[in-house]
Amino acid sequence: MANRKNTPWSNDEVQTFLCLVAEERIQRELDGATRNEKVYREISKLLGKHGYNRTFQQCREKFKKLKSDYRAVKDHNGRRGSNRKSWKWYEQMDGICGHRPASNGREGGLDSATGLLVSLKEENDSFAISENGSVSPTDATLASAAASSPALKSAPEPLVPSTPTRSAALTPTTGQRKRRREQEHLTVLREMLASDVEQIELNRAQRDRHLQMTLEDAAHARDLEAALRREEIAAMSSFNQAFLATLSQLVEALNRR
Repeated sequence: MANRKNTPWSNDEVQTFLCLVAEERIQRELDGATRNEKVYREISKLLGKHGYNRTFQQCREKFKKLKSDYRAVKDHNGRRGSNRKSWKWYEQMDGICGHRPASNGREGGLDSATGLLVSLKEENDSFAISENGSVSPTDATLASAAASSPALKSAPEPLVPSTPTRSAALTPTTGQRKRRREQEHLTVLREMLASDVEQIELNRAQRDRHLQMTLEDAAHARDLEAALRREEIAAMSSFNQAFLATLSQLVEALNRR
């Protein structure tokens, strides 16, 4: 089966993928695993149950690209004097990545700067976000973004985390996003459960039909065997009668002599 390597991700496919990645258990395993192949294999398998055939490598690269686009938009909107950008997957990615602990120091700074530079290079000096994102800023804005990155100015300096404060995390808007994400996840789980129940019912119906056909074949075999026995008995009875008649005629002939 083709792995759809060059096929773009549809909106419904990305929506399902993000719902699966947002699951708390998946997030814990991604945070605690240095080699996350097993986690992405599980995500690939779950996508397959929804009719989307993606390898674990494609799932890993897709999430990496989404995180890079999310950081680019967030860094852009965090600068003063810049026009805010919108992105259709921002709220879901913010719910997944926005409130997770940020890495400080050189590693965190280089990670943020690398994500920004990779995004700039891949999109030809623009923030052209995938899946029908917003309009890209100018080259001057991108140069300003690269120059203002703390990791590029001084690597040893810790990069100030761009995550919201605790008070912001408790705002009604964040709560609404969390509830909506939970509802979407529950919807996915319900669909998976309904699919499993449907498959179980289908298997049960097939077993019932097979059992019924087996019983019908057994009954037909019994009827056929009974009919053959009746024919054998009738043939034997006819033979006996003919033999007795012949024997009787022979006895009468002998008596006459």
